[in-house]
Amino acid sequence: MDSSILKNVHLFSDLDEDELDKLYSRCDIKTFNKGEIIFFDTEPYQGFYIVIEGGVKIFKISKDGREHILYFIYPFNTFAEVPLLEQYEKIKKDEFSYPANSMAMEENTKLILIRSSVFYNFVENNSHLCLKMLSSLAKKLRHLNSHIETITQDVPKRLAKYILSEHATTAKQNSLIELSISKHDLASYLGTIDETLSRILKKFQDENLIEVKGKKILIKNKQELLNISTR
Repeated sequence: MDSSILKNVHLFSDLDEDELDKLYSRCDIKTFNKGEIIFFDTEPYQGFYIVIEGGVKIFKISKDGREHILYFIYPFNTFAEVPLLEQYEKIKKDEFSYPANSMAMEENTKLILIRSSVFYNFVENNSHLCLKMLSSLAKKLRHLNSHIETITQDVPKRLAKYILSEHATTAKQNSLIELSISKHDLASYLGTIDETLSRILKKFQDENLIEVKGKKILIKNKQELLNISTR
């Protein structure tokens, strides 16, 4: 792996070869196994990460001990970059901790860590990178707002929306999708519990809307799923 890998990341796609080499030379490469914690929300902030291989989930633990997943992060996407702008003064003084937890979802999840000091030094001479970062943060804010809106809806509506969203991004020409996450993580992401998710999946199957085989879901009545998702 060399600096060209950074070209696949939205934030750095416009950098020239020399800039990429300079940035990459100051990055840390880290590998995590499935279930391994990358950072807890009590740890001092070090910098932000880029997923190169595998997947990461960002989550919070509620006071009653329940896990709530905020994001799933896949290759060539960044995470934990929001504080760089929001908490600049505290980060510069080493007074800020990560605002959420992160965990590797797959074996040999490979990440690049860009430390805050490295990033601040780099952007001082690259205003275009600052604008791209603002664009990236705006997209994440839009996603989070959408997710918060979704978890205030009933579970069947949330699940129908999720299935249709996965179909739009992965299945394309056919009606078969394969979940990229466990059903436990899906339940957490939808703001419910495993038993409720299983019950709604069975209900959808009994109503001949879908057919479930392990992590594979065959959409049998897309129109009715659309109807449920927009009620």
